Amino acid sequence: MTIHAMAAMVLAAATLTAAPMPRLVKEKGGFQFLVDDRPFLILGVQTGNSSGYPGELEKTWPLAKKIHVNTVEVPIQWQAVEPVEGKFDFTLVDGIVTGARKNGLRLILAWFGGFKNGAMHFAPAWVKEDVKKYPRMVDQTGSPIRALATHVDATQAADARAFAAFMRHLKEIDGEQHTVIAVQVENEAGVLGTDRDHSESANRLIAQAVPAEVVKAFGRTGRGTWSEVFGVYANETFAAYHQARYLNRVAEAGKREFPLPMFLNVWTDIQDGFYEPGFSHPSGGPTTRMLPLYKALVPSIDWISPDIYKQNYVQYVQEATPYSRPDNPLLIPETGRDLGFCRRMFYALGDLKGIGVSVFGVEGAGEEGIPESLRDLAATYRVLTEAMPLLAEAKRYGQLHSFVEEQGIATLVTDFGEYEAMAQFGPSHWGYGGARAAGTPKTTGRALIGQIGPEEFVIAGFDTTVNFRPKFGSAAPRADFVSAEEGAYVNGAWKARRQLSGDQIFFGLRLPGAGAVVKVKLMKY
Repeated sequence: MTIHAMAAMVLAAATLTAAPMPRLVKEKGGFQFLVDDRPFLILGVQTGNSSGYPGELEKTWPLAKKIHVNTVEVPIQWQAVEPVEGKFDFTLVDGIVTGARKNGLRLILAWFGGFKNGAMHFAPAWVKEDVKKYPRMVDQTGSPIRALATHVDATQAADARAFAAFMRHLKEIDGEQHTVIAVQVENEAGVLGTDRDHSESANRLIAQAVPAEVVKAFGRTGRGTWSEVFGVYANETFAAYHQARYLNRVAEAGKREFPLPMFLNVWTDIQDGFYEPGFSHPSGGPTTRMLPLYKALVPSIDWISPDIYKQNYVQYVQEATPYSRPDNPLLIPETGRDLGFCRRMFYALGDLKGIGVSVFGVEGAGEEGIPESLRDLAATYRVLTEAMPLLAEAKRYGQLHSFVEEQGIATLVTDFGEYEAMAQFGPSHWGYGGARAAGTPKTTGRALIGQIGPEEFVIAGFDTTVNFRPKFGSAAPRADFVSAEEGAYVNGAWKARRQLSGDQIFFGLRLPGAGAVVKVKLMKY
């Protein structure tokens, strides 16, 4: 056998054993994120900004498994992997990937390069200290601030070169197993402390005509300077243009080395106070107002994700909705952990067709058991894990919906075509207009209901009573449960626990406070 033939056999064997690349696919009901060629709902936690070290993570891996996490998001600091220009040290990356793999967890690695929360905290010292080669942005008063100027070629090139080296190394250690399923490029990019760079070089650029690609991205016509075309939003749009080009250059360099899915996270412009770019939110990031520009200018980015910490459901949905688009799947890479946020995850994963959620700042402290502050999250992730293949099937069918209790909202009805589903939270009483639910004592009701066949549904959630009826006006006006099977998916197979009947379905199918997954079949009569 020739050397070339042997090499071909080795390559073929490697190809057969390598896991498929994680990827997005678009179906009737929205996007599915595939890992190992199976739909994968990201149920994640993200460590603290300075906790991306193997020793720190040894305390986090066990906790992540206890609370039914399948993905841990960990920062990779530019300053840690390139402490000296041109000399890379990926020991930390190796330790993180090895630790996750040993614990059966997936990773999202977040590249903290030139931008983190609108500042340059994680850039190497040799970048921070060489202000001539890597200049700072300048604010309206002419003072330099702690953000790198995005239009400077040397800064873009340095960040892109480091990211490319990181992705090259990641391919070497994880190119077949895909412990890492996605990479976040920078973190909440943009600038705080000014609406744009007011340096002399930036002032010369903003005085020029707006590039045609920017005008086109916003569906406008005509040309002019930035202020002529965009008026009061000129400075923010100018900042977004240069920030987007910077980010795409970094992502593009990495994708040439290893084309894992890549995304941006964003501190959005849905704020509680007055709108003021650079102060109410980082100016120049992929906010709702700047999203059309980003979608046009960052082809190397697979999706853009909002970080959401809003405490009320109206703003939560308002912040999430713009990022659930035909060209953009919804992933929430940072959110809170309490019961309110656990309820609101159901909006993201149901009606908004999300591919996952991740809770920020979860780290192990060596304690036994599950901390009180994480018990609602653990229960939520457990139920979603047990239902994951069925939820994917319902999304593929095009019918996966959210039912979430809020203060004053204890009954919800949704149209599934041939059927209508009604979810009620708390005890019911009859009065004018029919049954009225009183709500649960601690507002714990939440469910996802998905259709997986003409008469078949999946129900996953907590503290909810569910009833169905045929669509109003149907020849057969009533519906009943043919079967109701409570169970869970374990190692890819459905395991039934019990058949529900009698009191559990007579007044509607009841999901307990501890949570459950139920497959039901209906009939009309």
